[in-house]
Amino acid sequence: MSILVYKQRHRHPNKKSTPGANYAHIRYIATRPRVLKQEGAKHGLFGKLEPGSVKEFSTWEEIARLAYTNSRKGIIMYRSVVSFAEDTARELLLKDQKSWQRYMENHVITIAEKNRIKRENLQWAAAVHGEKNHPHLHLVFWDKSETVRNPFTPPQVPSEIRKQMIKDTFCEKILTYAKEKDLAVKEMRQVTNKLVEQFEQEILLKNPGRYKAAKKKLEEELGQELTFDKRFLTKLSEELFFLGRLIPENGRISYQLLPPESKEKTDELVELLLSEVVQLKTCAKQYVEAKCSMARLYSDDKNRLLKQRKQYEEEAKKILANRILSGIKAICRLEQEKRGEAYRKSHKEYLAFQIILEALDMLAKAVEIQEQDLEEQLSKEELSKEAKKELVLKYQDKGYEH
Repeated sequence: MSILVYKQRHRHPNKKSTPGANYAHIRYIATRPRVLKQEGAKHGLFGKLEPGSVKEFSTWEEIARLAYTNSRKGIIMYRSVVSFAEDTARELLLKDQKSWQRYMENHVITIAEKNRIKRENLQWAAAVHGEKNHPHLHLVFWDKSETVRNPFTPPQVPSEIRKQMIKDTFCEKILTYAKEKDLAVKEMRQVTNKLVEQFEQEILLKNPGRYKAAKKKLEEELGQELTFDKRFLTKLSEELFFLGRLIPENGRISYQLLPPESKEKTDELVELLLSEVVQLKTCAKQYVEAKCSMARLYSDDKNRLLKQRKQYEEEAKKILANRILSGIKAICRLEQEKRGEAYRKSHKEYLAFQIILEALDMLAKAVEIQEQDLEEQLSKEELSKEAKKELVLKYQDKGYEH
């Protein structure tokens, strides 16, 4: 099985059965068993019909009716599937609907552009099916400006999308592999930067309610209220915007690929968050302890465990760094918008608070995954020496990239 599976197809718009079939497909992906839903929802459909944030649709019927109407007009309703092996999805922290939303929001532009759909004309809806062995996402997308178009899709289009998504998703792993194989890392990095130029993550501009809900959910899980001093948020927001000016305009914004000055500033921001946000510091400690507990199951070498602890502490910081940088990408986009300056002045503390929530949510998921791994291993029978050796090698260098 490929590290990432991408499949794409569509029904011919001229067939009489196409409108009804597209309606039924929306119903299927939104309501089938094991679809990941928001709390209290009856379906799992989310997507974007206009610029702004990803939206959890109030009903699946509204999108199904839109698919039906579009089909009657001859608009091609593309259907695609993005799938990972279970362990790969876990490594990417794709655990719930929200994390899949973030992933799809980052990659849907790649899919659209390879299908010759302009960003401003793209509309899409998606749902995640949490199958145990192959969690996957169903995506339906279309060009809202389209009336008549050749419905044929060259077979190389889905192949190009799959390769592009692999490069975008596993960029750092590819670079590490290149270094290990003594390949032309510099040249490959330039190619990767060019290919991931379209990578963006939009900031929420019009609907703070979504993040209020996220805040409430996190507070319930943590058992404490999330409040931060306004002076700290102001300082953090200024530091974030300053870092935004140091970030390269083009290419993938990833910690590993940052210029030295930008990486140093990112490290300072991570330390600032860990020193000022108690919840983040607690989550980081939980992450390190869970990984250390796993390591102690298979080795009692104190020097080795001490070395691994330091490595795990760096992993936790890297998770925070990459979450900060994805927020920076959104801030950079704000700077380029006509209303960006006014929005930045009136919402800078809100932007800082949003990034804290995102970082906390991401790190909390990493902790949960590590604790589940530990619990699973503890529940097993005593391992043989050979099995222990194998598991040490498996877990000693396993970190999370996102």
